[in-house]
Amino acid sequence: MTMDSSIPSGIDPQARRQPRRGELTPNLTSNDPYAVLGLQRGATAHEIKRAYFALVREHSPEEHPDTFKLIRAAYEKLRTADAKAVTDLFLFQPPTPWEPRKRPRKLDLDFHVEDIWRLLQHHGDLGESNFKKDYRPIQL
Repeated sequence: MTMDSSIPSGIDPQARRQPRRGELTPNLTSNDPYAVLGLQRGATAHEIKRAYFALVREHSPEEHPDTFKLIRAAYEKLRTADAKAVTDLFLFQPPTPWEPRKRPRKLDLDFHVEDIWRLLQHHGDLGESNFKKDYRPIQL
């Protein structure tokens, strides 16, 4: 039985790391990338990177590929300042759910008497009661 000199005696190498100040316990079932990485909402880029690499060491892609994909997706949403701003915006106000377009109503090409009456009133003189504009004074 050989002792590994890199691990101090009395420390279990399989023990999980303790979260640092400002870190939460990672929630690998959440849709929130901050919760997946175990961070608070105002985390800095350095804290995001440190939490990501700590979780990758814990859940390597060879041993836990599905968990690694989840952690990587959360990190990609927070990696750059632009991506983090978009993520923060949608965490604050999620996008509206997608609804399929409604079909437009069919064009009504049927003949209606009301339509003819409305056209005659608008373009004709059926609605007029004052016909003075039709008469001009007689010039001698």
